[in-house]
Amino acid sequence: ALPISEPQPSVQRWRGSSFRMAAQMKILYYCGVLFDVTQKIPVVSRLADLATTFLASSLRGFSGSFVASGLSKCERPKKMLKLYEFEGCPFCRKVRETLSVLDLDVEVYPCPRETLKAYGVCEKSRFRPEVKKHGGQQMFPFLVDENTGTKINDSAAINEYLWKTYGASATPPRSYTFGKKTEKTPFFFLPSLLRPSTTHGMLRVPSKAPKEMLELWGCEASPFVKLVREALCVLELPYVLRNVAHGSEAKRLEFREKYGSKLSAVRRLAGGEVIQMPFLRDPNTGAELLESAEIVRYLYSTYQDGPISDETFLDYSTAGASAAHGTINNLNPKDAKSE
Repeated sequence: ALPISEPQPSVQRWRGSSFRMAAQMKILYYCGVLFDVTQKIPVVSRLADLATTFLASSLRGFSGSFVASGLSKCERPKKMLKLYEFEGCPFCRKVRETLSVLDLDVEVYPCPRETLKAYGVCEKSRFRPEVKKHGGQQMFPFLVDENTGTKINDSAAINEYLWKTYGASATPPRSYTFGKKTEKTPFFFLPSLLRPSTTHGMLRVPSKAPKEMLELWGCEASPFVKLVREALCVLELPYVLRNVAHGSEAKRLEFREKYGSKLSAVRRLAGGEVIQMPFLRDPNTGAELLESAEIVRYLYSTYQDGPISDETFLDYSTAGASAAHGTINNLNPKDAKSE
């Protein structure tokens, strides 16, 4: 037995874990404070947004920017898939990358956290209760495929299912393969940590519910599209995500037929599959917007219906978390599967 004055191993581990978590939360907090300062300076705010979203995508090798080859030989879903997720979760990003690479459109039901003080809180959320009704746990991402009756919580299991069902004969692009190699390293979490504000897809912002789903054209790796997804997420606005990564020929041509007149003269003259993203269509107001900054302003001015939470990462707690959660004080992607 160890001397009574010396902490037991379990106590030492707990103290070490608590110390690391407190240090990590302080780093995130001060990064968030610094980022908020940049947002008060017009030109600097835009540069900070683009620099951090670009770096976040580059750390994943721009995974999701190209579609897999051989998709013409693969099964395509008749009914659109449904994904319950939130932008600030790195595990949800894994699934969005796969959907982009497999050229699959999806109905997205944003499920941002209600609080940083506990996991699994489901009191005011617009779509988290639906996950419970489907029999899922309060862990994300959660996929529903009505074509096969499949409902899955685990990000790794979801990706395996998507490739087996809709990409069995396809070959993933190198960018996607590179991104997968980072999943067993701490670098897996860095893209999410680069966006340190709670409005970057983490905490819900009170909003008015739209009658119809919005529609977003883009791809996972685009820094500009990410800015729009963050706003859609925290405002809990459901939308149809039309994935148009490089190589998505049919849908890019569809985009040009429907919205080509909105493209710049240079893009129109370029012809072929050249498009611009993000593109947001809101059937509730008739709005059709192309520029990310304009889209984000539009979403907040049209749908925000309450103050942004004043919680910070100093309020973060692992209360309510299970062993399968990817908590910040246990950043081990080998064990964690969901947020």
